[in-house]
Amino acid sequence: METTDIVIDQRQVPPGYVYCFNSACVKHTECLRWIAGEQIDQKLTTANTVLPSVLSKSSCPHFRKAELKRMAWGFDRIFAEVKSKDELVLRNSIKAYLGGNGTYSRYKLGRRLLSPAQQEHIIGLFRNRGYSEGLEFDHYTSVYDFDH
Repeated sequence: METTDIVIDQRQVPPGYVYCFNSACVKHTECLRWIAGEQIDQKLTTANTVLPSVLSKSSCPHFRKAELKRMAWGFDRIFAEVKSKDELVLRNSIKAYLGGNGTYSRYKLGRRLLSPAQQEHIIGLFRNRGYSEGLEFDHYTSVYDFDH
């Protein structure tokens, strides 16, 4: 993948993210930190950064491969075929897993995105109650993984 093909939505970059500007690194064109640094908001005047001294190491401990993750949000579709006797149990299990009502609402409305691991956990809750079809979330999007 060419770095010119990668466009970073700066709104997805978490506060305090560590950028890299070491173009002498052999892996810089694959590194999310460097790609994000190349596209950093020009209004910024300071940022956390990987120092050039890392180039003296055999491999960079800060390297992050630029990878897209399939994220999801919304629960209407996954609950569409659920029996009423299971709905409250499943909804409460999801709320407990995600951290409560407010957090659940943020994932329902798309203000937060479910990671692949979270999606699998939630789908597992439905499978444990005997559901095997229609286990999809309302919306999916691919974003660069700034958390790995």
